[in-house]
Amino acid sequence: MLGGGLSGIAAALTLAEGGLTDVTLLERGATLGGLAGSFERDGHFYPLGYHHILHRDRALLYFLERIGALSDVRWRRIRMHFHLDGEAYDLGRVAGFLRYPMSLPDKLRFARLMVRAFVRKDWSAWEDRSAAELVDRLAGPGVRLAIFERLTRLKFELPCAEVSGAWLGARLHHREGSAPLGYIPRANWTKVLCDGLARLLNEAGVRVRLRTRVTRLQTADGRITAAEGESGERLTGDIFVSTIPTEIYRGLLPEESTPGLEQIRYSALLSVVCATRQKVPTTAYWTNLATLDRAAGAIFLLTELNPTIGRPGDTCINFVTHLGGRDRPLFQETDEQLMERYRDDYKAVFGVELDPFWTHIARVPMYSPVFGRRYRNPPIRSGTWRNVWFAGNYRTFPSIVSTGTALGSGVETGAALLAELGRRTGLPEAIARFRPKAMIRG
Repeated sequence: MLGGGLSGIAAALTLAEGGLTDVTLLERGATLGGLAGSFERDGHFYPLGYHHILHRDRALLYFLERIGALSDVRWRRIRMHFHLDGEAYDLGRVAGFLRYPMSLPDKLRFARLMVRAFVRKDWSAWEDRSAAELVDRLAGPGVRLAIFERLTRLKFELPCAEVSGAWLGARLHHREGSAPLGYIPRANWTKVLCDGLARLLNEAGVRVRLRTRVTRLQTADGRITAAEGESGERLTGDIFVSTIPTEIYRGLLPEESTPGLEQIRYSALLSVVCATRQKVPTTAYWTNLATLDRAAGAIFLLTELNPTIGRPGDTCINFVTHLGGRDRPLFQETDEQLMERYRDDYKAVFGVELDPFWTHIARVPMYSPVFGRRYRNPPIRSGTWRNVWFAGNYRTFPSIVSTGTALGSGVETGAALLAELGRRTGLPEAIARFRPKAMIRG
């Protein structure tokens, strides 16, 4: 198993629980979890960037139940603001929605679009069609210009005409900004998840090799025969599952010609988490900087979702910027330059200076696939090497990229591989029929 992110963990666990007794997971980092990783400050753990539990993320809820953590989850309705031209608008509240600079007919069309998106589960008919076409057809150009052109630029640095309509439809269906979001009190829930999944791997007999960076994949007779590490150690295998970004995988195997892999390109992410003793002049968990003239794309008040994260009295803030690629100048700026920009953003949005007493900066060069208009999931197995299979966030289209879809991708690949070997697993069915017993508000 190449990669110890959530897809790799789920694939390894699926194979082991399906009866394979010799499963090894290779991860170049010091811990499992990938993008769901954490960092520690003064005995408290924090996410690398904003993470919240979605009430429709069935694979995530299933695994939280498996590790005994779902009963600890609490659910809160959060506030999402659009900050535009010096004003903050809460589109989830009638007063904020009515104040937003958009005509009344367009507001009615926007409401109609949201209702249609909520009731429609399957957006495959919108593959190869753009987000611009979807919004224009179901709501009109005025709605697209007022809201969605801003959102697609914040997410991908692309206009709606270049973003997949299927992806946008699925995103609207999940209602990420208006449905209750989950957290675990007095904890960073992604660490709880990763620690629990690591325990399940151990119980299933999966060997986990951390700090193992693969530098070469050896091949012979149309198959991968071994993964070679930095030290020169060879780890042989009969079957390989790659959950690492396609760009890294293709760098290890330039001869790979499976359709779709070459076209995948990744967005980059800048995520700054900091703590302050100041009172933040907002109750919004999520503020989109929709004017598009700031370094940050969004500011998350982590303590507004989870008031117990970190030390009592601390306020935790997360600045997030999605970039079209790691070649963007902002991605190359020094920590000091980047933090100066984000402090300027904070003052421009909230009207006061930010005074953090610690700061953690994460730069993710390959964060999420850019779901362009003609995006398609690549095949589940290689068309070049007979014993290579794929899982990861690049195979979750058109659903939103989330913790649960990453887990689901790993389960899907593991189940398909087991079926090829004449074995089966009940994991996909168990996830599909799983329903939480209760949603405890808190």
